[in-house]
Amino acid sequence: MGATTATVDSFVGMDHVDAVDRLMDRSGQPGLPGWSRFAGYEDWVAQDKMIEWWVDRMITAPPSVEDKVMLFLHSHFATARDKVEDARLMWEQHIVLRNHGFGRFRNLLERISLGSAMLIYLDNETNVAGAEQENFARELMELHTVGNGRFTEDDVVAMARAWTGHNTVGANRANNWQYDPSYIFRPEDHDNGQKTLFGITRNWDATDTLDELCYGVKATATSDFLARKMYSFFVHAGPEQAVVDDLAARFRNDNLRIDGLVRNVLLTDQFWDPANRYNLVKSPVEFVVDILRRCNRSAADEHVRWRMQGMGMTLFDPPSVAGWGQNGFWLSTATAWTKSRWVQSLKWHTDDWGVLQGLDQLEIDVAVQRIVEFFGIYDVSATSRDQIRSVLVQTLQEHPWAVSYEPFAAGMFMPEVQCA
Repeated sequence: MGATTATVDSFVGMDHVDAVDRLMDRSGQPGLPGWSRFAGYEDWVAQDKMIEWWVDRMITAPPSVEDKVMLFLHSHFATARDKVEDARLMWEQHIVLRNHGFGRFRNLLERISLGSAMLIYLDNETNVAGAEQENFARELMELHTVGNGRFTEDDVVAMARAWTGHNTVGANRANNWQYDPSYIFRPEDHDNGQKTLFGITRNWDATDTLDELCYGVKATATSDFLARKMYSFFVHAGPEQAVVDDLAARFRNDNLRIDGLVRNVLLTDQFWDPANRYNLVKSPVEFVVDILRRCNRSAADEHVRWRMQGMGMTLFDPPSVAGWGQNGFWLSTATAWTKSRWVQSLKWHTDDWGVLQGLDQLEIDVAVQRIVEFFGIYDVSATSRDQIRSVLVQTLQEHPWAVSYEPFAAGMFMPEVQCA
């Protein structure tokens, strides 16, 4: 999500393996607060505080791939507070991602699937024998494991039956009809009949289906789906099948360890190929975190929830069960307008924050280079450089008092700043 010049300099001289190993090392990451930090607020305010905490962590934590992977998993296992209606459950799910998101995918999958946030979001809290709810069953396969086209409608029916009885406590007389979102297994509501799932007939239960998805007949499909999605998140969309096959095979051989998959993606030749730079459009959170770090601002300073919401991204509230998309998903007139308004707001404070001061004292091309490097761009295109130069020259001629303001705004809209 962008790096300061000092951080980049600290990696200079490392080979690829050492650099990736440093980013995979999470030992220096800050600890996680308890729910008490957010308790006592109204639910939507608690979400605000959670978003601010996460954005500030991304700004200030030592260099690590952890938060990029958390963004990936948050979207992959999409749940939203606006349906769950309980920020505490969203926080509990986030802690599960933090604590288990670099281990075996099978273990994480079970913890997320049986977590209250997911049970509520995908309606399995009311899935009982005789009145099966198929929403969770379908998304478990389509979005979380094998991907679309790799299961049948009969598999959806069987999967839903296997997950009956895995509900939440709900409201009952015993607790004065107060709603209790805790997970509960009700054997009396579970379908104990024979079910044919993926062509295998047996008395399937929930955890049995996860084993089959991860280690059984669907192991290749699941590893392919996850390897392809992780590669697309870090490198570029539309990876070569041979690359995916290799990543997926190593993922299976490593018992589906997520940290191993991430590391292998970061060590592919394609990740390091200069042709793949700037192939990904930054998500709003990546863009905002990068800029705030460079300006030494905090999440609360800039009311980041509302800034990012206008750009199309509200943490803990993905837009659908499929989470957030990539690249073209972030390109629209609405998001561009919101970014523009934020840029206009920020630029008037550059003098207050000591950003890009003294440009008028430098030779023009030196000043242009300083602007480019302020945004962490080391291989800027000739087009971007020329545009920055043009803005700087025009500002010096017409509005010299705005010599830090206008080049700052222009820099934020360089394609190299918008992309990764």
